[in-house]
Amino acid sequence: MRTLRPARRRPFAYPVVAAATAVLLGLGGLTACSSDEEPTEAPADVPVPGVAVTVLDAGEGEASPLVWFNDDTEQETTFHATRGLEQSTQGAPEEDDIPYEERTMEIPLTVSTDTDGEDLDATVVAGLPTGDNTDRNDDIATAEGFTMTQSYGQDGRVSSRSFSSPESASGSARASIEQSFTQMTDLPLVFPTEELGEGARWSVSSQVDDSISMRQTVTYTLMKREGSQIELDIDIDRTPSVRQLPGTDLQVVDSASDSGGRVTVDLRRPVPVSGMIETSTTVTFGEPDSDISVVQTSRTKSVWEPSSGEDSEESGD
Repeated sequence: MRTLRPARRRPFAYPVVAAATAVLLGLGGLTACSSDEEPTEAPADVPVPGVAVTVLDAGEGEASPLVWFNDDTEQETTFHATRGLEQSTQGAPEEDDIPYEERTMEIPLTVSTDTDGEDLDATVVAGLPTGDNTDRNDDIATAEGFTMTQSYGQDGRVSSRSFSSPESASGSARASIEQSFTQMTDLPLVFPTEELGEGARWSVSSQVDDSISMRQTVTYTLMKREGSQIELDIDIDRTPSVRQLPGTDLQVVDSASDSGGRVTVDLRRPVPVSGMIETSTTVTFGEPDSDISVVQTSRTKSVWEPSSGEDSEESGD
């Protein structure tokens, strides 16, 4: 059997299954010196997975639709993106095992919205990013000013998304910030069109990329609604959407997912005000007629924290 071997390790990086070997999650790369603010490159469109929304329980008490809207104020928040991975081999020497290791990046965000009366446009700009791997901080600092723009409807369905980065950003810094932004958008904050009361539950299904392509179902529970703010309890289930890794004999023989969390959302703000989401997905790979298998567990943690000024403003609404 061709075992899943880690590629050459680089700082701030993790190996992930790809073909019959491991590749990096995108947090790696060469180091570079930080620079002053530079013009940004032309935005590059990125694919937006479609979503399916199903109401499971309309809730109780006073009911009304959940809809996104905008105002003229900016949102200031900090996003903490953690990624980790471990890999073990069953039925073979442990020399190919990868002990669990994780890295966290902290990105200040400035968020603004606009509308044409129907759809909304959000712009999310990264401030100076830092990480717990200090050897890479000069490098990732070159991506300060990285920008995500997206258009979405009042129900939260995103119709388009693009990324742009400063011209001086290194390739590894771009990849790192883009991956963190993608981790954030892997949580589709999409609402049903039906009226909902407290305790309402609905699911949002879509495709995400973990170590492999996954079918993700996010189940939301409306815990509380006060003015424009809502509190959502979140459960996430991920299952592989492929049975075999393309170009290999490796098959998915088992998987397990344990993920969820809670966020506070302001319907005027496209990024959660606060909260934490953790995902843990374990996939077992094997070959036909072989007792050897590879077990890989990937974990993420997404944390949103408002700035002190934003926190006091929201509390006063």
